[in-house]
Amino acid sequence: MKERRQRAILTLVSTRPVRSQEELADLLDSQGFETTQATISRDVKELGLVKVPIKDGAAHQFKYVLPTAEVSFTSRLHRLVSELVGNIKSSLNLIVLRTPPGSAMMVAAAIDEAQWPEIIGTIGGDDTILVIVNDPKNTPIIVQRFTDLKASS
Repeated sequence: MKERRQRAILTLVSTRPVRSQEELADLLDSQGFETTQATISRDVKELGLVKVPIKDGAAHQFKYVLPTAEVSFTSRLHRLVSELVGNIKSSLNLIVLRTPPGSAMMVAAAIDEAQWPEIIGTIGGDDTILVIVNDPKNTPIIVQRFTDLKASS
């Protein structure tokens, strides 16, 4: 059952924009797969799916894709955030990420390379990254993205 479900997930994300695990669960349900949020989360992690911005101009929209060369920056960011980011705090349009000593500049570079449109830039120190968001209303969105990347470790 797991193999069939995961094949169905791969087909779904390859043929349509799937924006959330909830949407993925609904699509699987319509195909006769009974799933839980935990199952979907494990499948997403096992399949190595990555969330990338949708390129149709939709603001703050992301979709799941298979890791490929074109999402290598996002895949790198996903790996680094999940492995190295410990604490995430925000205020207005600023987000502070804490990492182990010596890791912050590498994570900051990966954030910059991912080119999220809401992020103006980063400053990486030894164990702290300052992420500058273009508008305070976008800060919770970016914090949630980092939280999602961190949670999928």
